[in-house]
Amino acid sequence: MHKNQRSVSAEKISKLVFEQNLSSITFDDAITKTYFFHKLGLVTDVPVIYVDFDLLHSGYLAANILSQNENVELYAPKEDWRDIFAQLTNKISTKKHLVLIDSLNGFFATLSGSKDSGRIINSVLVLLASAAQKPDSAVLFGSTAKLKEDGWVLPGIGRKIVQIQKMNFLALQQKNQTLNLVSLNSDNSVKLVIPISDLDLV
Repeated sequence: MHKNQRSVSAEKISKLVFEQNLSSITFDDAITKTYFFHKLGLVTDVPVIYVDFDLLHSGYLAANILSQNENVELYAPKEDWRDIFAQLTNKISTKKHLVLIDSLNGFFATLSGSKDSGRIINSVLVLLASAAQKPDSAVLFGSTAKLKEDGWVLPGIGRKIVQIQKMNFLALQQKNQTLNLVSLNSDNSVKLVIPISDLDLV
């Protein structure tokens, strides 16, 4: 689908993502996450910055499983993640962008040797959200978190997803063989459901 021929789902998703400067989105698995982010980059009208901690998206591009997109600027952070986020903060503070962080799981893995990884990541997200305000940029960070009694928790490491005021909580969920983008209230009750079958997420 050409980005000038956006589906009804794409219009609704874009509106939802840009409703706040910072959003969290959870997925059942990493492959669905990668395809969704790739498709979102294709249908978004503003420049997209893709921060690929998981390297699955980069691998799919290298293998020609996913198509290149000139509207997407791709970063694969390693030890240089601080320098990369410093660049991104400057970019999204001066011009409207969509930043896709793939993923929170991978970001924690990158900082696995740091006792302060949670505090560092929370600070980075707050900084990005603050920088995004003036030009109305949006930062969307993905994860494969699972909902527990005490909130959304990253499997394997037990870290909870940061909760920041004025942040969207989204989840891509499958029900009756239909994928839905679900917007959640702070108590995890359902606020809005967007079926995304016409987004051609295959």
